[in-house]
Amino acid sequence: MQSILEATAQVLVAQGYEKTNTGAVAERAGVSIGTLYQYYPNKQSLVADLIGLHVAELVETVRIALTRSRSLPVDGMLRAVVKASIDAHRMNPALHKVIIEQVPREGKLADALGISQRLGEMLFDDLRQRHAGLDPQRVRLAAFVLETTIEALTHRAVIEGPDWLKTGQLQREALALLGPYLAVLGV
Repeated sequence: MQSILEATAQVLVAQGYEKTNTGAVAERAGVSIGTLYQYYPNKQSLVADLIGLHVAELVETVRIALTRSRSLPVDGMLRAVVKASIDAHRMNPALHKVIIEQVPREGKLADALGISQRLGEMLFDDLRQRHAGLDPQRVRLAAFVLETTIEALTHRAVIEGPDWLKTGQLQREALALLGPYLAVLGV
């Protein structure tokens, strides 16, 4: 099954979502179409599982960063999360670009792309533990702003400036933007 998902990623990057089909994936994976259909009934299920795997890798990268930065001040946590998010988007930027730009947001595909809520909850939990005395709604909003800003910046960089993911420039700019925001909020 892993070879089928790897082939799906390769075909998506090479041909785009619209031109990707199960026949091309089966051929790239070196399996018969019948074998592919034993695991995946259609293109949407293939792509949804691939996205699910990609999202799981990204979430795990951020989870590890949060765990490792638990004993650091909030600015250390912010540095770790921004770096982890950028690192995760560097894993396969060509695939990420296809997912962002071309994959429809419907059905199982939309469910697979539901990463923002998971990342926001992770950030909320971390910030809430750090600042138990703050209003939970304020902490939730801060987690939402952090997650949304980081995701928006990294997604736009994947599409418009993939070199920024490599140079450290995007990380510096994100920290310059978000560090003072957290300081003003008192989180």
